[in-house]
Amino acid sequence: AKVAVLASALFGSISGSAVSNVVSTGVITIPLMRKAGYDAKTAGAFEAVASTGGQIMPPVMGAAAFLMAEILQIPYSQVVIAAIVPALLYYVAVFVYADLEAARKKILPVPADLIPPLMATLRAGWFFAIPFAVLLHALFVRNLSPEESALWASASIVAVSWIFGYKGRRIRPMAIYESIRDTGAAAVDIVVIGAMAGFIIGVVGISGLGFGLTYILVQIGTGSLATLLGLTALICIVLGMGMPTTAVYLLVAVLAAPPLVELGILPIAAHMFVFYFGIVSLITPPVAVAAYVAASIAGAGATETAIMSVRLGWTALVVPLMFVMSPDLIMQGSPIDAAVAFVTGVAGVWLATVGLVGYFLKPLRWLMRLNFLVAGIALLIPAKAFPGADIIELAGVAFAAALVGGEFWTRRQRAGARSPG
Repeated sequence: AKVAVLASALFGSISGSAVSNVVSTGVITIPLMRKAGYDAKTAGAFEAVASTGGQIMPPVMGAAAFLMAEILQIPYSQVVIAAIVPALLYYVAVFVYADLEAARKKILPVPADLIPPLMATLRAGWFFAIPFAVLLHALFVRNLSPEESALWASASIVAVSWIFGYKGRRIRPMAIYESIRDTGAAAVDIVVIGAMAGFIIGVVGISGLGFGLTYILVQIGTGSLATLLGLTALICIVLGMGMPTTAVYLLVAVLAAPPLVELGILPIAAHMFVFYFGIVSLITPPVAVAAYVAASIAGAGATETAIMSVRLGWTALVVPLMFVMSPDLIMQGSPIDAAVAFVTGVAGVWLATVGLVGYFLKPLRWLMRLNFLVAGIALLIPAKAFPGADIIELAGVAFAAALVGGEFWTRRQRAGARSPG
């Protein structure tokens, strides 16, 4: 499951489409997870969540991330830096869930004789990393625009395919032409969305609708930022039921992000909040498109797979609230504050996931699962969120230490009782 998650995350980061990612990688990863011992709904959910998270995974995120940089008038590298910690927390939760679920169901690792040698694998496909390296060099070293960087990376893909091929077989010129043609056809959707977004932005600005809607939403959220955040998240999820992530982000960022900024939220935090909840709709019932596609491949029920996807991807619902309350999570504070926020965030995610799975060294009873959940939530509340939040976080650290220490002590006592003499 961990390999499947990693593969889907990397592919999704490049494709920018969770559904196409599920279709492309799911036909391989889902049967492998089923063969390993995961049930159908869990295998489908792992694929859906990993594929969806590819759009928030730096350094190559979905198309909406590039649009965010354009709207905020900041370098794309700043968007990438801001997305690092939230994306890591998202995938930490998925990896921990996969590990604990495997332990709970006694799923054994892949036998060593079935794992291909590392060096042989690298020799067979090391050159696939060249286009990725070209893209990163263009974006972060030469500081080229996203368009120019993508052009150079695309050219390197053609060159690598022509020079090296795969397993000794070079790609045919006609196949290169077909790939370029299909890519251009796929880009038409993004061009149309961008053009329509330009019309929307123009109408909103000229008609005064943007000011009016901002005023109304600010009035709704007066005295209650939580109300405005909840309303914005709901709008993103509802729109995401029938619109691509990029379109959802563009529409909501123009209309709902300004009110959040008016109430004191950093612009990049407001836009990241909208970005995250536009993506969450792909795994959130009632119209969880990515989860439904994964369910059809896994042979599981659509609704149960979607519900399982929410359990696996729960951090996508929580992390946006965290970085809105504490911008340290999106690297908007000092490096030390960001490091502390990351460490406590990882600990909180691990504890809460233990509570959700119900396994740590042994199956846990409901009361102990609840205790782990409470400790995890306490650590996930940013210390700067509100007065007294730092005390809650310290209490969570103490409670978590007691829980984990108690479980290890109990295990040691039982091992001692079973030993002879």
